Formats: sequence, structure tokens, C-alpha cells
Amino acid sequence: MPPYKDLDRLVIFTSIKGTLVNKTPLRVGTGREAPLESPVDMAVYRVGKNPCIPGSSLKGVMRSTVEMILRSQNKQTHPPWELPESEKKGDFCAVCGIFGNQELAAHFRIYDAYPTGEAPLFVKPGVAIDRDFGSVAQGPFFEEFVAPGTEWEFRADIINIKVFPERNQTDERASLLYELFKIFKNKGLQVGARKSVGAGLVVLKKGRWETFELKDGSFTNTGTGEL
Repeated sequence: MPPYKDLDRLVIFTSIKGTLVNKTPLRVGTGREAPLESPVDMAVYRVGKNPCIPGSSLKGVMRSTVEMILRSQNKQTHPPWELPESEKKGDFCAVCGIFGNQELAAHFRIYDAYPTGEAPLFVKPGVAIDRDFGSVAQGPFFEEFVAPGTEWEFRADIINIKVFPERNQTDERASLLYELFKIFKNKGLQVGARKSVGAGLVVLKKGRWETFELKDGSFTNTGTGEL
């Protein structure tokens, strides 16, 4: 296993840039309380006037997806805030080796995503149903969504994990990241609210990686390619 506490040096750096598209309505919200000026009960998160998919939201669903991949291989995972004794002693799992925890900085950085063009919004009314009586327990309330088909700028950095141009076969993290991006591009990941009714399906429409490695004391471009 490669050393995970290696961020005091930079050996290999991969930048990934691309375009996301939400195939279904998307709402990464501001919580149950909308801003005072908002005409809806649950508003889309904005930076200024622009809707935004926070990097933290993308990172969260990506981490969950990697954990699912590992569990499908009958391997144990743990919440990032509940460290086993082995990890407190520095023996970190591959998930923490990618996304970090309280004791380890992340080797994978995901940036906020902003629309590349227009981001049409619409408002959907809803109610909450009482499961016991089948009657309306709450509502009507009004939720704001970003319309399907909106495109977003995507950027992520991978530090000291060799995924491209060829995976480091001795580093489990490289294979996990490779599989993650395959799922992201071919199937998509659900981000934000209302996942159980199909909202928030985001697909990596296109992406390109560029890798730099330290050779002879200088960073050299060792390849670029499409995801």
C-alpha cells in the first residue's frame, strides 16, 4: 500500500475538467428555510444569482458510490467521522485515502459546479402524506428545481494517485477512482434532494484528464485524454 500521508510532496497531479448535465430536475437546496426574499418554501442553492452544485455535495455522493463499490466486493467501510482504531494509528482505508477524514487530508478535490449557460428554474408544488392515515400531513409547499438538460462546468484534481494514463495496479485508490468515473459517465450519480423520486440524476457528459508527473526535478505532462 502506498503511503497516504504524502501530501507534504507533489509527485503526480491530474486535473479533470468537463461538463455535467442533469438528466432529471435538480435541487441542491438551502435547507427547509428558504431565504427571506424567496417566493418558494425550498429554494435552489445559489452563489449570487447563479444556481450552484457545491463541491461538497458532489464529493459526498462520490464517496458514497466508492463505498458501495467496496461493499459489493465484500469489503468493510466506515463513516468518515467514526475512525476504527487501526486508522487512528495511521492504517487508513482506501476510501479515506481518497476523500480524507479528520486525520488525513483528501487526495481528491472537487470544485463547485456552475452552469455553463442558461439554467432555467421551475417551481413544483408538493405535499407530505401521513403514512398511517394516508392523509396530507404537511403542505402544500413549493420547491424550486433546476430544469433537466442544464449543463454545468466540472473540475476535480487527483493528487499523488496515478489513475491516468495508466492505473497504478498496486494502489487500490486508482482502481476505485477509475470505476467511479465510469459510473459517473455511463450511469450518472444522484445529487441533492428528492432522490427517491428520481430527481438529481447528474451525468458526466464529457470530461478530459491531464496528468503531470515529477521527472528529473521538473513537472512534465505525461498525457491527456478523454474519460
